[in-house]
Amino acid sequence: MNKRLIAVFTAFALAFGCICLRLYTLATGGADMVASGNHSFTVEIGAIRGDILDRNGEKLVSTDFENIVAAKPTYKALTELEKVLDSQTCADLEKRMQKGNAVSVNIGKLEIEQNSDAVTLKKYNRYSENQLAQHIIGYLDGEGKGVSGLEKSFDSLLYTGKSLSASFATDVYGRILSGTRIEIKNSTFKTASVTLTLDTQIQQAVENALDISDVERGGAVVVDIETGAIRAIASRPDFDTQNISDYLDNTDAPLFDRTLNAYSVGSVFKVAVTAAALENGINEFYYNCTGSCEVDGVTFSCNNKTVHGELNMQKALECSCNTFFIELASKVGADKILETASLMGFGQEITLADGIVSKSGVLPTSEKLSSSGALANFSFGQGGFTATMLQLSTMMSAVAGEGRYNKPYIIEKVTDADGNTVQSHESQYPVTAIRETTAQRLTKMLTSVVENGNAVKAKLKNGISAAGKTATAQTGTFLKNGVEKYNTWFAGFFPADNPRYTVVILKEGGASGAVDCAPVFKRIADKIIDLEKIS
Repeated sequence: MNKRLIAVFTAFALAFGCICLRLYTLATGGADMVASGNHSFTVEIGAIRGDILDRNGEKLVSTDFENIVAAKPTYKALTELEKVLDSQTCADLEKRMQKGNAVSVNIGKLEIEQNSDAVTLKKYNRYSENQLAQHIIGYLDGEGKGVSGLEKSFDSLLYTGKSLSASFATDVYGRILSGTRIEIKNSTFKTASVTLTLDTQIQQAVENALDISDVERGGAVVVDIETGAIRAIASRPDFDTQNISDYLDNTDAPLFDRTLNAYSVGSVFKVAVTAAALENGINEFYYNCTGSCEVDGVTFSCNNKTVHGELNMQKALECSCNTFFIELASKVGADKILETASLMGFGQEITLADGIVSKSGVLPTSEKLSSSGALANFSFGQGGFTATMLQLSTMMSAVAGEGRYNKPYIIEKVTDADGNTVQSHESQYPVTAIRETTAQRLTKMLTSVVENGNAVKAKLKNGISAAGKTATAQTGTFLKNGVEKYNTWFAGFFPADNPRYTVVILKEGGASGAVDCAPVFKRIADKIIDLEKIS
């Protein structure tokens, strides 16, 4: 019996000794780990990503912020938070603190007094509520990687995989240790940046003008004539990056960038036809418009079958007479018009960045224009011919630039995290599209279109001159009531006597270029005149 008791006691003693040894090991080992910083609780504040800047170095993304407070579970921290938060939120925080947990809370634009138990960090939201240039900038996926636009083009540079965070030292049980400081990580982490040609103020002016003018589907571009730099580019409708899935089946296709797509352009193309005539020795041309004409058994009409009477080139552009340009195109010939159109940039895609390409559109071949009917359609920008906003901008820039234009571009430079330039725009020789004398005559004619023709709603303030052309293009698609949908346009430049910018506006489903788009041009140009004090 005694032997059995001794055996039981010995076993109990050994077990108790093992437990004590285990507790001692945990205690001493835990102290070492805390001392070496191996135990901590981290609050992630926000992902760190490279900047996208405008031409002046102003941020186009991460411009809006929220203050995030990271706090220890102390009365001192809670007291500060009570000054800016409602009672219910504070009560919830207090419950979490009572468990020994660190907390983080969004206090918006409010601020608290900093102390050792509570720090405020700025969490920059990648996109603001009214984000500028959203289509060309693009958006991110749930992991913070680029999905579209420039975010995707330069994702390998902009994505860092790092986050701004606050770290709290803890014991082995995860309880926050008192007397330790809150460690802020990656607050000065260096990133790459992409500098664009966009100008924030001009971009804002364009987007405001589109929205005020109810351009629900369409867009606009502004291009610097001297350099080809795109100062603004905006597509409508816009979208909310926080709810991308909501737009996937939307019939208005908000995620689609209309500024890079090709459309039927209608009468804006009459500028290229006139240029081809002048380039090929047809300096004077007169035609008597009776409201319609017949080609290959098909009747072509002017708008509402208006009878324009005797016209020269300038008057024909002012009233946008279809039958005049049908006759003029037949005199010039398809090959000559195609040659001029190609030199002006039609039929050629424009690469702005990796994966961001303005489409080539469709410039018909000589074979496609071999019939008189096909050439008649082509003469006023219809048929199978399509073009983009940027192509119309190069056409107008050629006129404004005394016959030459620079290809549009949007990337000024790219720098890595160490500030080294890894890509920069290199100026190239301008493309010579037409003779200087041709450009000068066209400028005079297009100025008269704004001053005296159907684009009078594009006239600028303070007597500053502008030149341009409207268009109302057939689409071949019809509404349920049988009415055909139109694409309406205005393409022009200003000041006409000292050109600085080309502006192109498109509205899908519009009434006419004169009504829909000419006033948008005026709003954009007038704002730029104010911004740059143009006189």
